[in-house]
Amino acid sequence: MPDPLPRIACFHGSGSSAAVFEIQCSFLATLLAKQFTLEYFDGPFPRSAGPGVLPAFADYGPFKSWFEPESDNPKADGSGYDASGRDGIERVLGLMEQRAREKQFGNDKWVGVLGFSQGTRIASGLLLDQQRWERAENEGKGKRTVGEGIRLKFGVMCNGGGRPMESEVGYKLDEPDMIVRIPTLHVHGLKDEFLAFGREQFEKYFDKDTATLYEINYHHAMPWVKAQSEELARRVTELYNKTRHFLRESYNAVYHNWNRYSLFTISQATRDIKGHPQIL
Repeated sequence: MPDPLPRIACFHGSGSSAAVFEIQCSFLATLLAKQFTLEYFDGPFPRSAGPGVLPAFADYGPFKSWFEPESDNPKADGSGYDASGRDGIERVLGLMEQRAREKQFGNDKWVGVLGFSQGTRIASGLLLDQQRWERAENEGKGKRTVGEGIRLKFGVMCNGGGRPMESEVGYKLDEPDMIVRIPTLHVHGLKDEFLAFGREQFEKYFDKDTATLYEINYHHAMPWVKAQSEELARRVTELYNKTRHFLRESYNAVYHNWNRYSLFTISQATRDIKGHPQIL
């Protein structure tokens, strides 16, 4: 019998894999098991193991990246992994559709995204792509052909960095929106050596009316301390419960009225720091 729970699509960091990320998220997944099923996906580009992967996960390769790992100027849309010309967002939406068919659940079960490190660029890219297609359809500039029926309600960004992955629809719009307005939760480890990049990502690419910051005393890893993991699970569930009841024809209506509903509190915006590490 198909699992009826809502789905969260999960994206690993650079030099990792879906198998590694599933283990890293296992505590969180257990805490969320009555509310969600977490689904894990692999990046398309082979690369060497990333930060914190070895030696613990030496047997869980091959390791992957979401962008060209050997390039000095990797394509912002994550393309180049095959001859199709598809961007990385289109590829991921296709994988999400395929997973739904294989496990016999509808595309409407996809409710959220969760990314770690470089994976936050895919998670945020999916949210931005959804916003842009909403606008493109309203302006009569096309309709999304992959991922029809997938309507994400929230995102979770853990120890991230870098701009959202670009997608095809960005080229269809004049002055495409660069700010993610779909509600998001951002986990920052205060001992993370890449914390500056997570703070920059939060500051530059997310609407402060719909983004919430959760800071923990931890390093560049998924939360594993019991109290921190339980609090993260509580916040994820709360975020979903607060967004699931607000179905509107246009996301703009949600954003313009968000303060009226007082759904989210926002931490003080943090300092702006330039540059993005390719290892994220």
